[in-house]
Amino acid sequence: MKLLINIFYLVFSLFFTGAEVSDDIVAAIKQGKASELVKYFDEKVSVKIINQEDVLSKSQAEANLQFFFEKHSVKNFTSSHVSSVNNSSQYITGSLETSNGKFRVSVLIRRNLISQFRIENDND
Repeated sequence: MKLLINIFYLVFSLFFTGAEVSDDIVAAIKQGKASELVKYFDEKVSVKIINQEDVLSKSQAEANLQFFFEKHSVKNFTSSHVSSVNNSSQYITGSLETSNGKFRVSVLIRRNLISQFRIENDND
């Protein structure tokens, strides 16, 4: 019986915890708040902002995102796709409209932490 309860808890937490994290991440992007996004960053995160790409610490990634959001104030973010991969990873893609143009955003979440965050020019 104890094993059944543990399995139920594990399945329940996988399905519902991930959705909450992705909702919080989307909300932080919509608000252009680097400090809220960094709460979900892994210790090292692969970050690409326009043409600069590197593996950064949380504090370095926060500084780079803060600079981007200061230069490109967010008007709107629309999540176009959220998918789960192997029940341990999620992928979010969307369109970010800023004061200085449109960008594609993609986020890879593993174990409820962001391991990859990309902001690229939207070439419509």
